[in-house]
Amino acid sequence: MDQKISIFIPVYRESDLLPTLLQGLLNDPYDQKEIFVIVDEPTKKSLEISEKLGSDVKFILNGKRKGKAYVLNEAVKESSGDILLFLDADITPPNPYHLLNSVSEEMKNADIIEIKKNVIRDSFLARVINYDYLSFNSTNWIFSRTLGRCLGFNGAAFAIKRKAFESLSGFRRVVSEDLDMGIRSFINDCNFKYVNKVQVYNKVPSSWNEWFRQRKRWGIGAALWLKEHYKELLLVVRKNPKVLLSLLLIFPSLPLFVTNMLVPNEIYLKIISILLLFLATKAGLLLHPILFTSIGVALIKNAFASVASFVVYSLLFYYLARKLRYAFNPLEFTVFYFIYSPLWLLIIIASIIKVAINHDKVDIDWKI
Repeated sequence: MDQKISIFIPVYRESDLLPTLLQGLLNDPYDQKEIFVIVDEPTKKSLEISEKLGSDVKFILNGKRKGKAYVLNEAVKESSGDILLFLDADITPPNPYHLLNSVSEEMKNADIIEIKKNVIRDSFLARVINYDYLSFNSTNWIFSRTLGRCLGFNGAAFAIKRKAFESLSGFRRVVSEDLDMGIRSFINDCNFKYVNKVQVYNKVPSSWNEWFRQRKRWGIGAALWLKEHYKELLLVVRKNPKVLLSLLLIFPSLPLFVTNMLVPNEIYLKIISILLLFLATKAGLLLHPILFTSIGVALIKNAFASVASFVVYSLLFYYLARKLRYAFNPLEFTVFYFIYSPLWLLIIIASIIKVAINHDKVDIDWKI
């Protein structure tokens, strides 16, 4: 007999993709299912959807914003499924007619599954963000195959057995509730599986301003997560050093950043530069070629390192894109590597510094 699946979709105000998502889930032939849509501060559009589909879907309408983690925990209490499937309202499954059956099959030998996320490629920025999703999905694909556990997952589409959810005491009221549940599931030895057979498509920011607002929240959430769990993370790294490799996938700019920040130029170059600058004070005509030589060496060194790293990452991401069936375009990846990835890394670093220095005054527009 099929296990019952309880599906939870949190919404803040409204979502353009919600009707399509609900219709796909209702048309899914998997019988043992129940659908909960929890809407904080519903708009007229959300109310119209609830009136139209209210007989088949259980809508929980909150007049004020209660927060994602809180409302999901409360909705789980009202559900009766053996499997809990959490879907964000900004996704659309391309193959809804076999999504739930696949979830049921994959959950037979896993406590938690993460469903593959792809990107709705409706803008150039979205096509660049595609490689961000590829890196995170690849990381958990590797974790799934090597460790059978994960440190964090993308909460836009994942399923967990009720027993595992209850053993973890549900979502904690933190900014990054999915990262938080991921590391707690790792510590508690929950069996994790990355599912590539089915996928959902995420609606992602189409403008840089929208992207920055989203990533500012994600950066603060990751920094708070790191501050709270750094001791556990150190223990995990000590026992499983290869988890550090995930950082190289998620942040391709990290190797160059670390190299430039921590690895000094050769000592003899510094000594020669000092001597030449001293001589330049005695003979002004030497100043320009000396500066050109010293700067040129640094520029050539950095350029060589950048090109070499770019080639390595291009080949790696191309391989992963083929393996996980993602789109790969050299121009888009170039923008991702040289512009997008460094910006995202800087946001993370700035968020970590901000949280470390002034934790009590961190303010983001996110209700937990």
